[in-house]
Amino acid sequence: MSIMTDPKRRLAPALPGTPGSNDAHPRRKNVGTACSACKARKLKCTGTAPCANCVKSRLECTLDQTLDKRRRGALKRKIDQLEEKEDILFRLVSVLRESGNRSTIPLLNLIRSNASLPEIQYYLNHQVTESELALVPELIEVSHEVQRLQEADSRSVRRILDAKRLSDQPLFQVPAKPWTSVVSDNDFVSHLISLWFTWFHPFANWLDRDRFVYDMQVGLLGAKYCSPFLVNAILAYACTYSDYPEAYAVPGDVSSKGAHFYDEAKRLLDKEEGRISLPTVQGIGVFWVRACMIGQDRQAWIYRNQLVYSANELSQKYTVLTSKASEDEPRMAQVVNHTSWGLFNSATTHALLYEKTPNTKPPQQPYFLPVNHEPNQQEWQPYPTPADGTPSHSTCLFNELCTLNVIAYDVADFYFRKEAPRSRPHLEQKTSEFHGRLNEWVGRLPQCVKTGNDTELPHILCLHMYYHAILITIYNPHRLSRETPIPYPKHDTISPAQALGICLSSARNIGHWMQMYRTTWGLEYMPIFNTQWIQTALFILLENLEKADNCEAFIILSIAAKAFSRRFEKAKRLLRSLQDTARDLKINLPVEVAPLFTGIDDQWPLYPMRIKEETSDTVTYDS
Repeated sequence: MSIMTDPKRRLAPALPGTPGSNDAHPRRKNVGTACSACKARKLKCTGTAPCANCVKSRLECTLDQTLDKRRRGALKRKIDQLEEKEDILFRLVSVLRESGNRSTIPLLNLIRSNASLPEIQYYLNHQVTESELALVPELIEVSHEVQRLQEADSRSVRRILDAKRLSDQPLFQVPAKPWTSVVSDNDFVSHLISLWFTWFHPFANWLDRDRFVYDMQVGLLGAKYCSPFLVNAILAYACTYSDYPEAYAVPGDVSSKGAHFYDEAKRLLDKEEGRISLPTVQGIGVFWVRACMIGQDRQAWIYRNQLVYSANELSQKYTVLTSKASEDEPRMAQVVNHTSWGLFNSATTHALLYEKTPNTKPPQQPYFLPVNHEPNQQEWQPYPTPADGTPSHSTCLFNELCTLNVIAYDVADFYFRKEAPRSRPHLEQKTSEFHGRLNEWVGRLPQCVKTGNDTELPHILCLHMYYHAILITIYNPHRLSRETPIPYPKHDTISPAQALGICLSSARNIGHWMQMYRTTWGLEYMPIFNTQWIQTALFILLENLEKADNCEAFIILSIAAKAFSRRFEKAKRLLRSLQDTARDLKINLPVEVAPLFTGIDDQWPLYPMRIKEETSDTVTYDS
């Protein structure tokens, strides 16, 4: 039986792409970007290299995939680039880790000082000789890996996804308006305020953080604890901690960080025309510290004098009002007293370590704040690193810093006051007295601000470095030798060897705490006042580098100073002065620090130490 087919019946169409299909023109795949030739000729491009049009016309086909604006393609390229960089970095770390040659130590120290890829490549290309490269093949491999990393970085034309910024969760959410007209981005302003309260404020504490943040969040002009001038002054300083593009007044110019906020703050200060308020005094204090930080010595002197006058006026005003004040006035008087002591602390620290007579006397009102060791006390978090909070112990720290600075004030006033030469017995008596007071201070420290805890908070490490810097000041052997112009009988209370031993011990302790700071918290956000104790310790260690423990501390502190020099002019001056002193005294600098002085001036250090003998445990040096 045969099956008859209806000639009028239609057959189902064949699937596209199968034999017999009438799909003569297959669906064209979407292409995110065309090659340069197709763009110029306004032709549809197949999106491959070489494309069909260029093959047919026998043209050179150039296709830049980074111009593909589609999100999926952009993310894929970003992931590929990150994986390539990760691979290169792992190889770089592996080369350095497995190298047993001590010639790689200078390079490691340069990397530890937060050096950029161009700095590392410059050191390898210009400061390492051909003969050294021949002896240390690891450096050749490192150079190749760094070059590949730079090339991979340069291929990223556009930052598609900034994971660091997207994951940024500021500790304090505050509005940009009405406080600043420089930017309108609330997240960026919150980022800067959070940086400032994390890294600067805990040690240099002259603001009531909670009241300031509350007033800023409310956003009402005329607030008691916040003002546009104070906000812009803080933002100008906080920009030094940020790498966001908005932190730069001139794109890519590190020296311009915060300059736009500073100009706004200065304009607002001029508008106040001498009117004194709490936020004005606090903002002038920030101005003074910023001017010291960026090396504006004349501006720092002007702001220091303004600060002394305005702080005294403010303190007297609220001392008079306290007895007949309204309900809110005692609280304001307490904050004013807190501000007075906080500014006194910073002024005394600066005067002592730069050998100047203090111009700010201790405030008349007592300084002790109520201590809170309850679970609800203020917490500290290492923002912007996401981490759990830990008790900040900010009140205990503030109280102990005030006590320490009363001693430091007397030290600076005695040693740096201009008067007739003192006798050796008088000098030794006062030095022993100051040392005794410092020992009592250390012995009475509460457990929460002593060292040796599981996690040393950065501001508590700063407190102990400052204590050792004061010890170096009172036992400075150079000053002891200068202050004996009158031939009094020699006393053996303080011998030069004893004085030098105390100074070197304190300098090594500063190096120890700085090493702990770097390994725990890094150098990226370290506050500027740490350069003061770094400077004090480095110049004591410089003339005593023949001992291994002194040399090790010198290297640690030089790494920190180099990291600072990338952000602050003051640290550049410190390194330059240290290098000049070494040249004048013909002191051999360790080879481990040689790369750190690159770029300080046009010359390499004149007297680098050379490694004479290598063992697994010790290194001896020769000129």
